[in-house]
Amino acid sequence: MNKMADHHQGHVDIGICGFGTYVPKNRIDATELARKANIPVERLTEGIGIEHLHIADENDHPLSMGLHAAKEALKNAQISGDQLDLIIFVSGGDYDYRNWSPSSAVARELGCHHAYAFEVRNGCAGGNLACSIAGGLMDRDPSIQTALVICADTLSRLVSAEIKECHPLLYFADGAAAVVLKRDHPNYQFLSFAEHTDGELSDLLRIDCGGTKIPFTPTFSDWESIYVKIENPKVFAGLINKTYVKQYVKVIKTALKRSGHDINDIDYILTNQIKASLRDAILNEINIPLEHTYISLNEYGHMGPADALFTLARAHAENKISEGKLIVLATSGLGFSWAASVVRC
Repeated sequence: MNKMADHHQGHVDIGICGFGTYVPKNRIDATELARKANIPVERLTEGIGIEHLHIADENDHPLSMGLHAAKEALKNAQISGDQLDLIIFVSGGDYDYRNWSPSSAVARELGCHHAYAFEVRNGCAGGNLACSIAGGLMDRDPSIQTALVICADTLSRLVSAEIKECHPLLYFADGAAAVVLKRDHPNYQFLSFAEHTDGELSDLLRIDCGGTKIPFTPTFSDWESIYVKIENPKVFAGLINKTYVKQYVKVIKTALKRSGHDINDIDYILTNQIKASLRDAILNEINIPLEHTYISLNEYGHMGPADALFTLARAHAENKISEGKLIVLATSGLGFSWAASVVRC
């Protein structure tokens, strides 16, 4: 394995020098969630693969959770906020406020006096994309030495156990992950990136109310329309089964090719935490055994764009990935989009 030479996209090598994660203390188990939804618990435990979810309380919001993860990542990297040149804040769901810049609030809270800060939204593929954007900016601007990528979401607030059309998405949960990226850092170097969007699936998942077409008004009463729903589960499953795995594998192979590698060189893969059957189908397609990935779905559910960086951080902390191994970060997101990064540990 890994006998082929690495190829780096761009001219600058960037690596991860610090990891941070955060999950709310509140936890609900599958039995309680099934009771609230009035469904058999097996739909959650066997059908999706969850045992527990960590759920935000009234004090947990994307900014506060993201700051927890960011501070841990900075401590792990042994740097201060004032040493950051770039901050990217990633969410797949709502921010704390509708019209607002959480990345700017991060800069304030961490004492970043000269960092450029902005947000990225690409559904649950956003964290993967943000790392690639950070690398591209470092490639063009030699003054950017260190970047912070934060992924934070309260996705559980986008679904309701009381609404039948939300039930396929009851694995949505809350949490955050952050990484510090550094120019010329020798560990966890990003070699390549690949992406794809299928516009035919653009309306597959959405929340209708709250935008300009159906704004909130003083007389608003259609509370069910504030949640993301799957109106026709059979059609949804058919589209997912037809397209999802195929595009997931395609971007993985493309990213590997750009890095000078192929499927046989993968040592470890980190993905967004999707239902067990889809995850297993992807692993089977690329011939990766279950023990060569990190599964957080059963305990933490799906935390949106934080998933891949969260599982990478956990795998790193538990010494599951040794130096020199080739890692793939593979993600998908609302839209639908797929993205993959190849990383050398």
